[in-house]
Amino acid sequence: MKTNTFWTRAALRAALCVAAAVSLQAVAWAQGAPATPGASTLTKPARIVVTVPPGGGIDTIARRLATRMAPVLGQPVIVENRPGASGVLGVDNIVRSAPDGSSLILAAGSTITVLPHLMKKLPYDATRDLTPIAQIGVTPLVMLVNSDNPAKTVAEFVAAAKNSPNTMSYGSYGNGSLGHLIGEAFKHASGMTMVHVPYKGCASAINDLIGGQLSAVVCDVGSAAAFLPPGSRLRGLAITGTHRVASFPTIPTFPEAGYPTLGPLVGWLGIFGPANMPKPLVAALVKDFADVMKTDDMRTALAQIGYDIGDPSAANFAKTVQQDGVVWGQLIRSIGGITLE
Repeated sequence: MKTNTFWTRAALRAALCVAAAVSLQAVAWAQGAPATPGASTLTKPARIVVTVPPGGGIDTIARRLATRMAPVLGQPVIVENRPGASGVLGVDNIVRSAPDGSSLILAAGSTITVLPHLMKKLPYDATRDLTPIAQIGVTPLVMLVNSDNPAKTVAEFVAAAKNSPNTMSYGSYGNGSLGHLIGEAFKHASGMTMVHVPYKGCASAINDLIGGQLSAVVCDVGSAAAFLPPGSRLRGLAITGTHRVASFPTIPTFPEAGYPTLGPLVGWLGIFGPANMPKPLVAALVKDFADVMKTDDMRTALAQIGYDIGDPSAANFAKTVQQDGVVWGQLIRSIGGITLE
């Protein structure tokens, strides 16, 4: 008897989908994830978009979240990498998606709150067209100097720069990056001069700092962590944020060093959905993400890239998004001349 090819293929696809869902649940259960569907159970597979290529720290966190959330949502969850245009491509994709909870994005705070002040012709309004759901993690940034630099404190570094004007430079991980903006904010607050040298990532900037081509580097703590223990090639002068990092308790905060305006300038990762999501669905997702973020493996995964667990409150997260947009906007306008267009 002749086999109906269409129905054979359809059955195979269905079997593969079921197998994928079962596999995801099995992995999640083995890692201790909730084994029963949560309040935000969906009716179709879900995806978490990231604005970076596969393999980096943010991509790793997204994949860990996808594994954890699959049994909670009752559906397979895939990670979809949409890098390019400083994150615009990924955000625009979510903005245009159905507000049914199946399309979410794990975005860096700078993509949401800084980019609108550097690119005036975005195809969306981040505050109007996105729904804040969960702040996943928070990370400070650190100003690094070579370990043989005679300046042991921020005050000594500033004094050296003022005694030898126009001789210092600092590196960051790109024009318009948080490292760039914090470096400029520090210059503005201290009254010193330093030439900014943009790199494509922290690793290249750190290599040149070790090699003596730069006076300082401003980057995220996760990228700098391997170079910060006592006896290493680099030394942290100060970090942003309101408290010291537990892993490096000897590095003071910028507010402690006399620069309170640099305290709020931290990085974060957050989950967003499209605008107009039903409030009960948002509330359910908030609860389910908060439960997932309490697990030890999520804390460990975030700590490995220099992040602390974020605030699980959706109301607080929405307020953070709004306040950060104002703070970064004021800073960028006060500095002047920084644009990605």
